[in-house]
Amino acid sequence: MKQGSKAHIWQVISLLLLAFMTSHYTVKGQQTISNRPKIGLTLSGGGARGLAHIGILEAIDSAGLKIDLVTGTSMGSIVGSLYAMGYSGNNIEAVARKLNWNSLFSNQPVLTDISYEEKREYNKYIIEIPFEYGKPKLASGVISGEALWLELARLCWPVKDIKNFEDFNIPFKCIATDVATGDIVTLDSGEIVTSLRASMAIPSVFTAVKIGDRKLVDGGVVRNFPVLTAKDMGADIVIGANVSGGLRKADQLVTPFDILYQLGFYKDASDFTKAIKHTDIYVPMNRELENYSAASFGSVDSIIEVGRRKGREMYPIFKHLADSLNALYPQPPFVADRLPFATDIELSSVHVSGLVHSDQKFFLQRLHLKPGGCYTPAQLRNAILNVYGTRFYKLITYNLVPEGYGKSRMDIQVEENPLTYVKFALNYNTFTGANAIINLTQRNFIVPNSRSFVTAVISENPRLEAEYFKYLGRSRNFGFGLSTYYENNGLTFYDSDFNKEQPYRSKYANVNVDVQYTFTRDMSIGAGTRWEYIKYKPQLSNFMDVRGSTNQLNTYVNFGINSLNQKIYPTRGLLLDLEVGHIYNQHPGIKVSSGGVDQDFDTLGVNFNDYQRFALNMKYYIPVGRKSAIELDGNIGYNLNYKESVINAFVVGGMTNITRNQVPFVGIYEGEVLTPKISAVQVAWQYEFLRNLFAIPRIGAAVYDGTISGGNRYEYLAGYGIGAGYSSRLGPVEATMMYNDQSGRLKFYVNLGFNF
Repeated sequence: MKQGSKAHIWQVISLLLLAFMTSHYTVKGQQTISNRPKIGLTLSGGGARGLAHIGILEAIDSAGLKIDLVTGTSMGSIVGSLYAMGYSGNNIEAVARKLNWNSLFSNQPVLTDISYEEKREYNKYIIEIPFEYGKPKLASGVISGEALWLELARLCWPVKDIKNFEDFNIPFKCIATDVATGDIVTLDSGEIVTSLRASMAIPSVFTAVKIGDRKLVDGGVVRNFPVLTAKDMGADIVIGANVSGGLRKADQLVTPFDILYQLGFYKDASDFTKAIKHTDIYVPMNRELENYSAASFGSVDSIIEVGRRKGREMYPIFKHLADSLNALYPQPPFVADRLPFATDIELSSVHVSGLVHSDQKFFLQRLHLKPGGCYTPAQLRNAILNVYGTRFYKLITYNLVPEGYGKSRMDIQVEENPLTYVKFALNYNTFTGANAIINLTQRNFIVPNSRSFVTAVISENPRLEAEYFKYLGRSRNFGFGLSTYYENNGLTFYDSDFNKEQPYRSKYANVNVDVQYTFTRDMSIGAGTRWEYIKYKPQLSNFMDVRGSTNQLNTYVNFGINSLNQKIYPTRGLLLDLEVGHIYNQHPGIKVSSGGVDQDFDTLGVNFNDYQRFALNMKYYIPVGRKSAIELDGNIGYNLNYKESVINAFVVGGMTNITRNQVPFVGIYEGEVLTPKISAVQVAWQYEFLRNLFAIPRIGAAVYDGTISGGNRYEYLAGYGIGAGYSSRLGPVEATMMYNDQSGRLKFYVNLGFNF
């Protein structure tokens, strides 16, 4: 801001104060505090750009300027409401920097919010089409906003019992739009979280919010800069911070978010012209933010810094106003942190509305909340996610209705997901080739509180999977599963020097029955029995043939953890799958021949007696700064009392887990090593050098039993790789150049999209 402009604002401030003093009565010596001019603060909408308002709040706090009322729209309503509740500018900045804004403004929940039994299938398809009563169903917006709602509920907890927003530490109002009439709706009472969610419900991006008989969307459609609302509340001097540059030029409309945002804000242009005339201290930031869009939530830190620089520029003006007012109207010392103390609550009762397909008993049992219990906001959030994570529900919100003596009634409103989804994905992998993946998911099939799906892969290496899962138990933490799986892969036998010996087809099918208990959304233990069928068919017969089929039973226990923070390129968390099984009741129909002559199993030292199997697969991600993570992989495969040669052996190699009994390992392709026993470790560094672009160097080492391929009892394997990856809507897009010491050959591995 130019020096002349600052002098002009100081002159305006002086004239405003003089005019105010001459129009009100005085007492001897000083003006009364009740006659002090009311300072209004207006924060505009602007999506991610609205986070620049935080720097203005910090400057106001530093100047010791007491704000008497706050108005805001969209992101301005969120930042402004927190300030009105009692958060200081510094507190709001700390909150903003910690939040994962991309997940809050996404239609897909973060992986940690999903129940364990749903995580494997979650968010791995390009297209998901919901069906309701046999017809495709479209929502009024793309994003339902569960994650945003829960985060707002946590932040607004200190004012949970205040239903009149004028009773906040600073009186507050926000703006929404009646989607049916286009009228301005001023929200000043009711549930603050619902009001904030309505104020920033960008048309066709967020679902509309129902309050009373009205459906509301983003207030920026009609009043993005609510200075006039501040004047209506009695503001004598209005400080208006504006992060919106008005309608954007054609070359600035890059993303669909930008275009939808533009379409919704034509009507606001005329209201802004009136608002600017009533703004006494105008703080424009549109030029400083011209390189950021409403969707720039990946640039939160940079946007906040823009606001802080503008705040430092405005500080002398705020300080001059504060000092002038304090000289004329003495008042208690300025306090930046004004947030009221918030206690836990005792639930008197829990009521649920909006259920159609699922029953209330299932909902309440998954909720794990009991009347008479005392709960923190974190516990209420976790309870809601216990239900939401089942994927039966699109949106779950709640109101806490005070009933005296620290008790509250919890009224839960539910919007369910459609019961049927048809999903599609594409994948290309060096091992499986091109794949078209089709999935049909149906909830409440035959019986309520169940989920079923069928997935088929159309490929040269086809796959099929079907699963039925039914929630059981008093807390619905138990589950019963019935599933089947089929794969048909082209593999190759290799000798001990990693030379190709014989291509063959490996077919595998199973039927599985199991029970599962989930401790948390991240951890599960289970047990079951699996009937398995294995068939080998050589394609060329130059050497020794292994052909035929066998079937067996596998009774097992398993333990799993999935605490990864995201599906693609996670930066923290643990993925662990442990299974210990007893294989028995085998019916071998396998023949081994050499030169067309069948070989005797006893001579070969092969038998199909019962044996025990131990398999551990683990990935652990450790964040290193904001752009990188260390990935630690550990794999153990161990067959005890095993003498079946290649049958039921562990398939080592490849970069992704695709086939049965696989141990992924850098440097070799799938099946270059077949072994009954292996222990492997790998370390990778995942570095995001550009947005969504990753460099991934990797190194691995393994010890395995090499007798299957004619090698020594214990063989050593070392592998290296350098990969590049891209996080896309298709899933991970990866290419890896890899090498291992034993074969001495350079190899390339490609994976495009999510694997089956």
